[in-house]
Amino acid sequence: MAIATIQAFLVDPSKAGGLPICVGNDVALSGKVFDLLQDIFISNNIRTEFEITFNPNAAGKQQNDFRDSLIFYHAAPSVATATPLAEKLSSVTDQRSGKGLLFLMTGTSGPHQRVVVSRFPAKQAILAEVGKAGLGVEFLDQVFIRNVKTYKSIRLEAVNPAVEFWTGMVTDLQAGGGAENISEYWIKDFLTADFTETPTAGTRRLANALKAAAKKSNATIKTEIAAAVSLASNLFAKKVVSIDDFCKQVGFSKATIDAVVSEVKKSSLASKQFIFSASDFRNVLPYRTVEMNSGAILTAPSGRFEEVFSVRDMGLGVKEYSTEGRIRDERVNAR
Repeated sequence: MAIATIQAFLVDPSKAGGLPICVGNDVALSGKVFDLLQDIFISNNIRTEFEITFNPNAAGKQQNDFRDSLIFYHAAPSVATATPLAEKLSSVTDQRSGKGLLFLMTGTSGPHQRVVVSRFPAKQAILAEVGKAGLGVEFLDQVFIRNVKTYKSIRLEAVNPAVEFWTGMVTDLQAGGGAENISEYWIKDFLTADFTETPTAGTRRLANALKAAAKKSNATIKTEIAAAVSLASNLFAKKVVSIDDFCKQVGFSKATIDAVVSEVKKSSLASKQFIFSASDFRNVLPYRTVEMNSGAILTAPSGRFEEVFSVRDMGLGVKEYSTEGRIRDERVNAR
């Protein structure tokens, strides 16, 4: 991998009003600042990077202003072609986020063209000074060692950027690296993008995999899945998760993980991130049912089963369930 060009901008917040204020300059392809940016340029950390897709325009057409500006910059990297991107960042940055240093890098990764856009808080890792010659960037050793990982970035790569630059990988190490903590203004306001997998599609895929696995599996796996279904809505609502993440976080055994993942059409889909939608999950798995060998069938809303029924372990695989309440309805179902 090799970096070909780097531009840097000191970006003031202007979301509250006023003209975007951005001072930029080229960055030398050597020295300590370059070494820091080289590490970011070549980084491929799958645990803290999440796929996004640029949104279509307001008319629903496959066109995105940020993407257009990025392609224009990539075709002829310079302070002039990068300025619209810096001004866009300024226009969506508020005083809470404060001043920032924006770096834009172009280069190659094997046969692919690569572009990385990264933002640092202005007071961390980099000292920015504005002088008559423009923006001068001086690296601070002692600050770098302490705060090297506090940045946001997006990485895009393709053989033909003008055609293929529709998805990218974002990270927000300043917010801790978790997808649920990625700043909304970075993805939605600055990049005008969103996570590639929609909440509905991702959540339904997870729910259907759990449902199918439970139907085909033994009692042990059924019990694990049933317990997870009961907890899911409260545990994951509005959080970014994948099927793999879900299985690990609820403590599934290897056998249960294998049973669930085997119900996904493509194994790669199990690692796709999405925002968990409690309502879509309940639409697929509205109820949890326990059938006893005594002939009793216990049913309650999937997210409230443990609230409706109290359970006591009697040993030797025997469980006692109990509940109380007023009778709302009573029926006899013929089969």
